[in-house]
Amino acid sequence: MFFSDLRITRDFLGFFQQLLKRVFRDGFVVALLNPKTTVFFAAFLPQFLNPNAPPMFQSMALGFLFVAIAAVTDSTYALAAGVVAPALRRAAARRIGRRLGGGVFIGLGVFTALVGSRGAK
Repeated sequence: MFFSDLRITRDFLGFFQQLLKRVFRDGFVVALLNPKTTVFFAAFLPQFLNPNAPPMFQSMALGFLFVAIAAVTDSTYALAAGVVAPALRRAAARRIGRRLGGGVFIGLGVFTALVGSRGAK
């Protein structure tokens, strides 16, 4: 019985590992072939390049730096969400969130009504 459970667990972990590899590969290919990413880097990075140095190395370094910063910030957001999630699942937190969200919408509505239209001046 123990060995069959161990085999099932090992098979599941192998399947899960293959699934993660496929998800990572698919995400990498989609991000690599995304035209918005290419346009962003083509428009944003050249202003930081030194004209006296090789542009390929500089572009690669800046691109790597961008990816590293994005990975750190995204990981920080994910870890923070994991820490905060149990507190947000409580009924009191949901009630406060609903009231806060409703208050923000009411405030934005009042602000819009008081400011009026730009074309009305």
